[in-house]
Amino acid sequence: MNKVFIALIILVTIATQSFAAEGGLSNYIPGFYGDLALAMEPPDGFSFRNDTFYFSGDIGESIRSGLIEADADVTLIYDYLTFLYKPDFKVFGAPVAFAITPSIGHTDIDASLRVGSLTADFDDDHTGLGDTTLSAMMYWNHENFHISLNNYLVTPTGDYDEDDLANTGMNYWTYEVDLAATYFNEEKGQDYSVVIGYGYNTENNDTDYQSGDEIHLDYVLNQFFSEAFAVGVNGYFYKQIGADSGDGARLGSFKGESAGIGPVISYIKNISGKDVYFIAKWLHDYHADNRVKGDYVYASFALSF
Repeated sequence: MNKVFIALIILVTIATQSFAAEGGLSNYIPGFYGDLALAMEPPDGFSFRNDTFYFSGDIGESIRSGLIEADADVTLIYDYLTFLYKPDFKVFGAPVAFAITPSIGHTDIDASLRVGSLTADFDDDHTGLGDTTLSAMMYWNHENFHISLNNYLVTPTGDYDEDDLANTGMNYWTYEVDLAATYFNEEKGQDYSVVIGYGYNTENNDTDYQSGDEIHLDYVLNQFFSEAFAVGVNGYFYKQIGADSGDGARLGSFKGESAGIGPVISYIKNISGKDVYFIAKWLHDYHADNRVKGDYVYASFALSF
């Protein structure tokens, strides 16, 4: 069990056209918070992680690019590159780490748009740069219990055009703070983690739409059957606690909520003297209100230098 990769930091808001709020989406992405020992501090030095993400879902009425959608089918394919550095010093007695996560992606939207009493069907897709997330983390531990305080800033570096339905950037900033806790028992192969997060979104100046504040709870329960193989369950609960606002919020508060659950499989293999971590996940929404509802599939790998 000593091979468990404690550098598997899943960055909360890794970029792009994600999921209530404007278009039934926001910078919170279900499933990006739970793999392995997510509140444990990483080793000193550099770590790298690649997450390939696929989502397919649908939503009823929403606002996108300033227009009212009667319904929409959404497909997202993104790749997120996380570069993490943990220096050999502490802040207020706690180890710290910093990360940057750029992204690229493809968005495809098939929607019925409504203007007054008229509706029309449109299909749009776009491939390009996604938003970039900057992260700073602090860590504490006592025996089998670990806690981390995580700060994330999603910067609007992605492609965005208000005249397009499909964009790979959100065109606003998001600040999120999360508190994560992990119980990790090497002898029994138990790895249980939970994250509680709060996110604040700025206004999309092109559409005069500000998505409301959000809270979420994410969890993962892993059981190791060997030092190299684990099977688990991950899930989430999401709720928008602040109303959408601005001249572009023509559906009113449009508060969203959703929940999902699914399996996680993790495998560790030593390649050229380095432990490389492979993770596959599927997360299915079993509830969604004013939010895109669908299925999330992830394929990831990570290693430390």
